[in-house]
Amino acid sequence: MSELYRKWGRSVRRENGRLIHVDEAGDASDDAGVFRTRPTDEQIELAWPDSDAIDRAAREIEGMVKPPLLLERLFVSEANVAHDCNGIRWSETPRRVHVAIARPPVRALVDLADFEFDLVQRIADALLRAGGEREAPKRLRVAESVGAALLPLLAIERRQIAAPHDGKGRRIDERLVTSMQPPNWFRPSYRLRPRRAWFHVRAEELGEVDEGLPEAIALLAPVGEAVQLLCVEGDRVFPAAVIPARRPPLAARPSRRWYPYAAGTFGTELMI
Repeated sequence: MSELYRKWGRSVRRENGRLIHVDEAGDASDDAGVFRTRPTDEQIELAWPDSDAIDRAAREIEGMVKPPLLLERLFVSEANVAHDCNGIRWSETPRRVHVAIARPPVRALVDLADFEFDLVQRIADALLRAGGEREAPKRLRVAESVGAALLPLLAIERRQIAAPHDGKGRRIDERLVTSMQPPNWFRPSYRLRPRRAWFHVRAEELGEVDEGLPEAIALLAPVGEAVQLLCVEGDRVFPAAVIPARRPPLAARPSRRWYPYAAGTFGTELMI
């Protein structure tokens, strides 16, 4: 079976203090297992995102990071994107924010899909008080943004939330996440072959989160088998490592805020 996917996009991103405008179109074909991609000259009418809003968002973050903190990486973007897969057409307007704030040797990572930055301010304030690494507390509360990143790794009941389109334009139905092959397709770029994935994953509510526990408020490195976290316990702020596979969640409280991890996850406050 042959498949032709086409994508058009206009994006604006602010990086290293500069606004960069990108107007791009390309297609990907999959014919009898042979996958090919190419840029194209075909254009459709797409509006440019609001450059001023993107610039303001970046400047807001820059104003939160003051010495001795360093803003090592700041990427703020918005795009207007149109898709076509074998005649099924849809569009989206994604926003993405990636921030790396350092107080060497500690470095906090933040990934967002909106321009709300209370979390960035909280992490910057905590880094000013960060001390040396400590052993992770036996019981730990995990902020919803960190929980969103950990969710694909955890042994907890999860649900795929419905949405109009996956990477092939097919409807995404609500269903429990299982060990079976996901029914939908994720396409992060037209240059990559799509893969099956669970979309917009949300944890099922579980138990009651103890508000008095130490809290992990940020990732200090990309998620792996062991996860480096920035933890707050009273007046103390410290890095600590946990292995999610050894800490089955004792409680989970999902939120409605969406984060750009995997094919999309919703924030989840956890107790592990």
